[in-house]
Amino acid sequence: MLSASSAAAAALLEGGRKYGANFLSFVNETGSPYHSVLAVQRRLLASGFSQLDEREKWDLRLGGKYFVTRNQSCIAAFVIGEKFKATSGGFTIVAAHTDSPCLRLRPNSNVKKEGIQQVGVECYGGGLWHTWFDRGLGVAGKVVVKAKDGSALTEKLIRIDRPILVLPNLAIHLQSAEEISAFKINKEIHLQPVLCTEVYRQLLAANEKDATGDEKRTDEANSEAEVKNACPLLNKRKDERAAPPLLTLIAKELEVEIQDIVEWDLCLMDATPGRFCGVHEEFVESPRLDNLGSTWAAFSALLECGSPHPEEISMAVGFDHEEIGSESYTGAGSSVLMVWMERIAQALSVGDTYPQILSRSFLVSSDMAHGVHPNYADRHQGQNKPLMQQGVVIKENANQRYATNAASMALTRAVAERGQVPMQLFTVKNDSRCGSTVGPILSARLGVRTIDIGIPQWAMHSCRETCGILDLFALQLLLKEFFASFRSIDTNYESI
Repeated sequence: MLSASSAAAAALLEGGRKYGANFLSFVNETGSPYHSVLAVQRRLLASGFSQLDEREKWDLRLGGKYFVTRNQSCIAAFVIGEKFKATSGGFTIVAAHTDSPCLRLRPNSNVKKEGIQQVGVECYGGGLWHTWFDRGLGVAGKVVVKAKDGSALTEKLIRIDRPILVLPNLAIHLQSAEEISAFKINKEIHLQPVLCTEVYRQLLAANEKDATGDEKRTDEANSEAEVKNACPLLNKRKDERAAPPLLTLIAKELEVEIQDIVEWDLCLMDATPGRFCGVHEEFVESPRLDNLGSTWAAFSALLECGSPHPEEISMAVGFDHEEIGSESYTGAGSSVLMVWMERIAQALSVGDTYPQILSRSFLVSSDMAHGVHPNYADRHQGQNKPLMQQGVVIKENANQRYATNAASMALTRAVAERGQVPMQLFTVKNDSRCGSTVGPILSARLGVRTIDIGIPQWAMHSCRETCGILDLFALQLLLKEFFASFRSIDTNYESI
């Protein structure tokens, strides 16, 4: 990239800006795994993909474009090549994940202390929790509501991108020198965001009086009475499970009655949208880069690859629960992808050739990588450190924390060379911990060749993370080339 001609430089700058803007448009629609899937779903439907139902029979055809979801938090989209043959084709898959570390509302989340209405939360995944302080926080997720006659339950998605919550720091004057230097958080005590004050709520109620002086009940006051009398979100002791002001807002946003709210799964999110940053606006600074950067790239590549290889089944997948181990029915550790692939094969009447199809298949596990931080460069292994704005990262680990091996690395490099995509390598230092991805899990579950890749970012698992727009562009180019040319490259690869 550094030695590019003026024409090549212009193309890189234009591509980086375009795909950086595309990613920001995508990530700014999200806030929970459900909304990650919804953002993907919107783009698939707009591009002519047909939605399948897990509970129904799948009628598939050559040249068809389809997608399927599970729990609205796991999604797969695939294109069946017009010339797909069970005797020569395979699956080319890019896998990512839809979840990110966050704070999630507890089932019993109503907390009141010192005249302050707070919400109780659980820590989801391994977040850098100190980065959640002093930020305006919104809420996104799924709410289950019942019909007025109680005959049916319906799931609804909600996304409140206003700063309705805040997690204030403790003033420096109230901390000891040791506390200031250590900044240790008690996750149970200190991570309880503020929703409102009781006194302000009382003032709002007092302000709502009609001309005769009779007190009119505010929407919130009415709702609080409903909560105490009828809301299912109460335990057997009739204690309030959720803060009435929050329930009021949720009901208003969803246009339902409070007493019809049954359950929820809500994530707190940074209310500030993702944006460009840097003096040249060459970086994207955003929540949930890990791993929506890869989720966006995987599905966008499938959509933009005008002609995936005609003899392949090209597939992009986004799993839930990667940040907590993938062991769920929507996670990579489940049978979900295996079942979906088997159903595709059955619908295409491949007979007993399915094992051969798997042997020709290849999976790219795409998850963000640790870019070298200039202030902490010693944390990286000297010869294998990813640099910002210098291309896609191949992740390798001798202990199989990543699924990369010599064969999958060689094949991926060949794809990159064909697409003129810059590549770099990452391994951890021997005295450092190594994260993992869905790659080793899927490689073991499916028995297919796999590589782990990503692009460099800073501040992984922070409330806000940073990556380079040229790297987003490079990842998009690589995955498009993978869908288009992997089969022809693999055909000419001679294994022992």
